[in-house]
Amino acid sequence: MRYVVIYDISEDNLRNHVVETLKDYGLQRIQYSGFMGDLRRDQLNSLLVDLRNLLKDLMENVQLFPMCDNCLKGKHTVGKPKKYEYKEHKDKIAYF
Repeated sequence: MRYVVIYDISEDNLRNHVVETLKDYGLQRIQYSGFMGDLRRDQLNSLLVDLRNLLKDLMENVQLFPMCDNCLKGKHTVGKPKKYEYKEHKDKIAYF
């Protein structure tokens, strides 16, 4: 099943851990704070455990929405998409 994942995390280090976790599961960045990708049921369950362990009881959140193929066909985009590749420069990460 395909999932859209969004997050609202204010603490930089925690946010970076969440981003790396999402990428480890093969999800692709579609917005600065949004990812999308396919997850099998076992992967979804494992990801949920990993995210719970990262967030603990903090006032931060990650939301996962299942997205069927028919729903995705109805997608509309307004404006020009950004590229969310990044280059690491020593201690800085530059998004462009």
